[in-house]
Formats: sequence, C-alpha cells, structure tokens
Amino acid sequence: MPLFRVINWIVKVCFQNFNKLQNMQQLELFDFRRDILFERDNQIAHFYDVLSETKDSISYAEHIDPKKKFSICGMDYEEYVDVKKEHLKGLTYDQILNYLGKFKKEERLEKYKILLKFRNIPFDADLFTWNSD
Repeated sequence: MPLFRVINWIVKVCFQNFNKLQNMQQLELFDFRRDILFERDNQIAHFYDVLSETKDSISYAEHIDPKKKFSICGMDYEEYVDVKKEHLKGLTYDQILNYLGKFKKEERLEKYKILLKFRNIPFDADLFTWNSD
C-alpha cells in the first residue's frame, strides 16, 4: 500500500505544479528571429550577413570583422538596411528572407534596396564603422 500512496502523492504534486504554471504569464524575451544568410572566415576577416527582427523593425546587415594584423585591426564594418514594421505594407520577415536567399551575396544588399524602393517602403541604410579594440 505505501507504493500506491507515493504514486498518489506524486500525481497530486504534479497536478498542483501544472495548475501554477498555467496561471503564470510567459515572458517574451526572445520571441524575435535572427537568420544568418552568409558566414565565412579567412585569414583576414570574419564575414557574416544577418537578417533579424525586433519588436519594431526588420534589419539586414552585412558585417566584416578584420582579424589582428590585417586592414585596420579592430575596425569593424557593418552595412545595413533597417525597415520599420509599420511601413512594410504586408511584406513579412519570411518573404524578405526567401527573397534575399535567391541572390548571391554580392547582389543581396542592392537587390533588397531595389525591392523596398519599388514597393515604396521607407528604410534607413548606411555603412557603419567602429573600433572594437
């Protein structure tokens, strides 16, 4: 009979914990996406292109992080395009990701800008550099 009581107690505790979990609110800390479209390392730099989203915007950025002894060591480069979600006119993150994935790395940034201009979607674009040393 003690085994029955142990099992009964375990079921009761699990049920109580389940009820508590149902009443808790889920935190949405990491509910946004980030996809790497290109990533490469060589002896000179680390290259990577990323499409990401936040609560308010979708960003595409091409990064170059030079390695020590090359170029201007510690000087990082990021060319980006930021679009506010309120201006997307029905364009979704998945559609942008699929669109960008159709092009070679060298064409991607300009083709994305052309798409946004064609659809009259305002965006911010720039080349950003900073020293990370």
